[in-house]
Amino acid sequence: SSTMTMFTKHLAHLSSRAASRCSSASRRLSAVSSTLSTPSDGALPLAGSRPSQDMSWPSSITTIGNSHNRSFSSMGMMPRRGFPQYTMFGPDSALSIRAVLPQFRRAGTDGVSVERRGKLVFEFIPRNPSGAGFAWSEKTLFSLSVEEVGLLLSQLPGNGVELSHSMNYGVGSDNESGGGVMQEAGDLVEKVLTIEPGDAATLNFKIDYMKNGVGGQSPPQFENAIPTTPLEVTLQAGEFEVFKSIFQTSIPYILGWNTTMDIASAAAMSKGMNGGGNQY
Repeated sequence: SSTMTMFTKHLAHLSSRAASRCSSASRRLSAVSSTLSTPSDGALPLAGSRPSQDMSWPSSITTIGNSHNRSFSSMGMMPRRGFPQYTMFGPDSALSIRAVLPQFRRAGTDGVSVERRGKLVFEFIPRNPSGAGFAWSEKTLFSLSVEEVGLLLSQLPGNGVELSHSMNYGVGSDNESGGGVMQEAGDLVEKVLTIEPGDAATLNFKIDYMKNGVGGQSPPQFENAIPTTPLEVTLQAGEFEVFKSIFQTSIPYILGWNTTMDIASAAAMSKGMNGGGNQY
């Protein structure tokens, strides 16, 4: 009798863990289905909508885990997008970091895969000439690939880091659409991000346009305008720890790794519980 009781408790524990994993996969699947049905603009789609009718997802995945909708019941609607962003304000400039999530595509009749990786984006915003507020329309962007995020994690705060992006068309571009600015050979302007350790465990973040090693250049599309760079922001030790945590937790998201892994795990669990084997 005692053996049967222990077995029953163990089985209940396993069932609870399985339900939790399926619930997590359901939330991620809803987020992916939202990105498949709407254009990707870098916002984080939140769960709350079922996949479109032309997608044949396993019913065991799509029907589990909708209790999170109740937390938004007082709003009268379920948000479909989120905007993860963290901003640090300095005396002369502000530095913001935000996420651009990957783009997904259908794989077969009931699968999903990553079509294009996401990225983290630094935004450097100068203070208005009046000193009141910041000129957000004049911000300078610097996008980080997942490998560049890994480089910052491995080197900071002990070592300095310099990253440069060519402004050639379609290469190293930091704008949302993925395109760049065409330049003639020999007229190359680079966008350079420099991070240097400072006193008392601070880190100095600096963005600049450089040509032939000379900074303070105008970006190619505004070659006759007054340069807004260089822009600098100093982060205190605690502020960098926040940045570091964002870097670490964002890597699986901008790769699309945990999203597709949760969906794959839930599908494998559903197949196993229905008597099917593992296709691998």
